[in-house]
Amino acid sequence: MKALVVGVNTRPVVNSLKKLNFEVYSVSHYNPVDLNADHKKYLVTDKFHGHFVDKYSEKELLNLSKEYVDLVDYIFICSGIFESKNSKTPNWDVVGNSPKRIKNISDKYKTVKRLENLGFNLPTTYKVNNKYQFEKCLSELKSVVVKPISGSGGIGVTNIDFQNTDNLDIKYPVLVQEYIESESYSASFIGSNFLCFNKQLINNNIYVGNISPYVLDMKNETIQDFKEIMESLDLLGMNGIDFMLKNGIPYIIEVNPRILGTYETIELSSKYNLSKAILENKAVKPKDYFFKKIVFSNKGSSYFIDKNPLIKDIPEKGAYIEEGEPVATIIGRNMADVREMERGILRGV
Repeated sequence: MKALVVGVNTRPVVNSLKKLNFEVYSVSHYNPVDLNADHKKYLVTDKFHGHFVDKYSEKELLNLSKEYVDLVDYIFICSGIFESKNSKTPNWDVVGNSPKRIKNISDKYKTVKRLENLGFNLPTTYKVNNKYQFEKCLSELKSVVVKPISGSGGIGVTNIDFQNTDNLDIKYPVLVQEYIESESYSASFIGSNFLCFNKQLINNNIYVGNISPYVLDMKNETIQDFKEIMESLDLLGMNGIDFMLKNGIPYIIEVNPRILGTYETIELSSKYNLSKAILENKAVKPKDYFFKKIVFSNKGSSYFIDKNPLIKDIPEKGAYIEEGEPVATIIGRNMADVREMERGILRGV
């Protein structure tokens, strides 16, 4: 059997499929040395990892995929594909949600309003088209989160307080949401099968990792409500719900209609191949805690990282990685080991 995996980073899914003896085609932005694809195309320059926000091109990934699409039996979609308001949506037969459904659900404002109409708890949310509407929202809510209407990973998300509005550079239209003082959590699903809760690791509104599974004192009705969302939105394959807690009550922040950043921690925790589970529409049972942390360069530097069971997404030796760009991913059984490994990478050990 043959499978194509498309996204910003395809490694976790590609390597999972290889363990099932698939012939795997990969089209991605990054090209880590531990990506085990049989055939691959990618955007990054192996020896220089430049500014992702400027260099990433979904359009180019889709163009590169055209050569592979008709050769494979299955197509898996990871983050960064079909999640923009400008995304093209080819008529691909994908595992999980169709390109059009991913794009539709990724319109955060439409999805928020749909869930509000269904009676779910969400932060107060407005679509804002100009600075006058923004000032009105800020006057009402005092502290807000401003985010692109479509997108993923926290890119372009900013917290703004009514006492600090100097030098704002907002490109309208944007989504303006009530700020909730809370840690960030998610719920992961395959179809309507609940897998686990996760704690999201967030730095400056950017997703930098997670803990899976994460024990939350949630009533069973919360899981049932989240299952209803999966069913109401007709979601297939792997999907997730990001949420925060307000007075102990979950408030839904957004829905992610494609393979999640929690993929690998859930796979390790459940000891079950997650690509197989997705193809079977089967629930897995994560048991052991796994911690995932994406390491970002603290200064422009060349990195020489040796293979290590805890380190994933390893760049080619000697690759120069700009400040603020991802260097590698660490996945371990406890956060102390993960942090020590992170310090070692940044020290060049």
